Amino acid sequence: MADGQIHPRVRQALRLDQGILDAFGMTLVKALDGECEISCTVPPGLVNAAGFAHGSIAFALLDTGCAYALSSTGARGVTLNANTSYIKGAAAGSRLRAAVKLVSRTKRIATLRGEVFLEDAVEPLLAAHGSFVFQLIPVT
Repeated sequence: MADGQIHPRVRQALRLDQGILDAFGMTLVKALDGECEISCTVPPGLVNAAGFAHGSIAFALLDTGCAYALSSTGARGVTLNANTSYIKGAAAGSRLRAAVKLVSRTKRIATLRGEVFLEDAVEPLLAAHGSFVFQLIPVT
C-alpha cells in the first residue's frame, strides 16, 4: 500500500475492519478521491462444492471497496442496497481485484459502482460487477 494512495480516514477504518480484511485475505491498494482498489487471493476454505470461489468473496470486495471509496471523501456509510452480478468463476488461489468508484452523493445517500477482475489471465477478466447504495451516517 502506497502511503499517498490511502486517505487518512480510510486508514482509521482499516484498523477497525481488520477482522473482515483478514477473513477474506483482502489487501487495500488505493482509496482516494472517491475511488478504491482492493484485492485478495481466493482462500481454499471459501471455495464452494462446484469448485469456484464463493460469491461472498466478490461481494465482500465490492462492498468493502465501496465503504473505503466513500471514506476517502470524508464520509461514512452503511449498505442499504446492493446488486451484484457474477460473470466468471475463480478457483482457489486465484487473484481478484475490485475497482470501485463513487457515482453520486447527496446529504443522506451515496451510490457507487464497481467491478471485480480475475487477475490470473494475461488480460484481467471481468468476474463480477455491482452497484451499491449507502446510507450516510455521522462521522465520529
